[in-house]
Amino acid sequence: MNASLQEIVDALSVQLGRPVLVDDGELRPLAYSTQFGELDPLRTASILGRAAPEWARTVLFGHGIRSATEPVHIPPDAANQMEARLCIPIVRGTRRLGYLWLLESRPVADAELDLARVSAADAAAILQTEADSQRDRRRREQELLAALLAGEPAAAAQLEADRYLPQRPLVVCVGEIVDLRVPAKHALFGGGAAILPAALVDALSGRVGVGDAIDDLRDVPRSHRRALAALEVADGGVRKWDDLRAQRLLSALPSTALGDLPEGVRALLENEQLSHTLETYLDLAGDVKRTAAELWLHRTSLYYRLRRIEEIAGVDLNRGEDRLLCHVALRLAKSA
Repeated sequence: MNASLQEIVDALSVQLGRPVLVDDGELRPLAYSTQFGELDPLRTASILGRAAPEWARTVLFGHGIRSATEPVHIPPDAANQMEARLCIPIVRGTRRLGYLWLLESRPVADAELDLARVSAADAAAILQTEADSQRDRRRREQELLAALLAGEPAAAAQLEADRYLPQRPLVVCVGEIVDLRVPAKHALFGGGAAILPAALVDALSGRVGVGDAIDDLRDVPRSHRRALAALEVADGGVRKWDDLRAQRLLSALPSTALGDLPEGVRALLENEQLSHTLETYLDLAGDVKRTAAELWLHRTSLYYRLRRIEEIAGVDLNRGEDRLLCHVALRLAKSA
């Protein structure tokens, strides 16, 4: 079978005298015929947006097409100006590869359905080959990503030679990375990390750490380390290295730093109430009035807690060096 997916769609459309569309498993259009009659708004939106609108995904998946093995008739949806359509699942073995759609300005006859089934089978053969190729490509890209993160120069040279990641600058992201709809070779994903064009960072959501922007792929390990530092303080959202302040320096400290703190300071960190009081006091630059208001305490109670903190930790909060020590200790404890 040498025909392309587009040729299959065009031939079937001519045979049936009606529009034909092939989507992938996530309702992104892969091939579509010319339009017969008035433009169907859903079809137009899918083609222009390169994906079905969210309301359409809800409606279409709601008809059970994700598990169907036989054609599914989708009735018209007047509220969304959606015409009736017939969905023919494109399945090969146990793999669901996509959907072939026929717009039903008139009912689909049995003979037409037989032709559509043959076309769906031909499309399945093509999509299976493409899916296998994409799977192999993703595996290779994940290997190259891992090599980049490990600082292997050969991986950077290979990607440059193959014209990967052309849009610069790039950033390394770690955490809850969503596989964004990015053109092939424009991003690498794998193992909770990704290399993306910096311009796409604003499209990220979830708990994600973003490293500094780079132009040279040999700098990926640095951006990765900084992304991990940003992730440590990403409280359920996206945190960028560029927005970090003291955490930049704290992230460079060895994992043993917390254990190297004075015994009294470590003992204080075990007291949640006093640690929170001290952190608030230091974050507010030692302003007693603002600290008391923030903690809903009388000043007398705050002064008592501050004395207890000094006794337990063995510090003098009037000394800048001791304040710095306590602040660093509190930040280290949070990221431990």
